[in-house]
Amino acid sequence: MNDTFLVRGRSRRKTHEFTNLHHFRVEVFYSIIDMQFLELNDRFNKVNTDLLLCMICLCLRDIFSAFDKKKLIHFAEYYPKDFSTIELIELDVQLETCIIDMYSIEKFN
Repeated sequence: MNDTFLVRGRSRRKTHEFTNLHHFRVEVFYSIIDMQFLELNDRFNKVNTDLLLCMICLCLRDIFSAFDKKKLIHFAEYYPKDFSTIELIELDVQLETCIIDMYSIEKFN
């Protein structure tokens, strides 16, 4: 694995010398990560990704560390039949009150 990796199709004078170990640990690893990233991007469109990011705010792990009021309001905006403009304003106030209440509880500090 410590032998020099020969790059195919390129002049050997202008290439950097890599070991086979480096090639498989770095070059092949990056290629596989790029392929998986592209596959995930093709699977989720913008709206689905946005909804998933907004839903992360509801995660209770680490005592509401991911709680984000703006994302939750944005999440509610995806449901215009369930939340009118006035209800979105009320939701903003209610979430602000919730945040203040959470900070007053010692367990969440």
